[in-house]
Amino acid sequence: MRLIPSTPLAPLGAAVAAVVLLSGCEGSDLDLDTDFFSSEESPDPSESPSPEDDEEGGEDEDGEDEEQASGYGLPQSCEAADVTGAAGALAPGTDLSEESGEIDDIDGAAQVACTLSGGGAGSGTLTVVFTEGADPSANPDVIQVPGDEEEMNWDVDIDVDVDTYHTDESDDLGGDLEYVGAVDGSSTHLYLELPDEFYVTAIVTGADVDREELERVVLQAAENARG
Repeated sequence: MRLIPSTPLAPLGAAVAAVVLLSGCEGSDLDLDTDFFSSEESPDPSESPSPEDDEEGGEDEDGEDEEQASGYGLPQSCEAADVTGAAGALAPGTDLSEESGEIDDIDGAAQVACTLSGGGAGSGTLTVVFTEGADPSANPDVIQVPGDEEEMNWDVDIDVDVDTYHTDESDDLGGDLEYVGAVDGSSTHLYLELPDEFYVTAIVTGADVDREELERVVLQAAENARG
C-alpha cells in the first residue's frame, strides 16, 4: 500500500518564550568608611572557575544527556519487550504473533514485529514494530508484519493525513513522533524516531483509535526496549 500524504494536520506543539526582565536601581551618594571596605579580603583569583573548567563541565553534561537518550536496541522477543503490557486496553485480543530478522535490501537493518489480534477473521489488529537501521516512515514497505498482514497490497494508493510533532514524553526519550492516518480510516500509523536509528511503530487496522492511545503504546514500548 503506497501512502499518499494529504493535507498535513496542524502541529500540536506550541513554542513557549521565556522573557527575563532585568531591573536596575539608582544609587545615592553615601558617606562610606573606605577603611572598612579596604579591610575586606578580596577573593583569590585562583579560586574562581577558569573558562576551561566551565567548558569541561558543559561537555560532561552533554555527555550525560546523550548517554541518557541512547541505549535502545532490538528486543529478543515480543514477550521480552512486554508488547502486551505496552498495548494495554488498546489490544484487540490476546493472540500474539511475532516475526523478526533482517530487512530485505537494506544493509544492517533489522526488526521485530509483534501483532496482537482477536484471532477471528476480519478482526482488528495492533502491530508494534521495533526497527533498527532503517526509517519505516520514509519506507512504508520496510514494515513487515507477521501473519495475514504480509498480504497487504502496497501498490494501492491511499490518501493519508500526516503530522510530525513531539511531546514532553517523547523529548524525555530523545525522540520525535510522526502520525500517519488513512483518510478512509482503514489504518493508523504512529512512528517514534529515537537516537541511533532506532524506531518504534504502532499500527492499528480495522478500528478507530485516539492518537494519544498510540502515543502511550509507542512510548511504553520504547521504554521496554531501552537497555
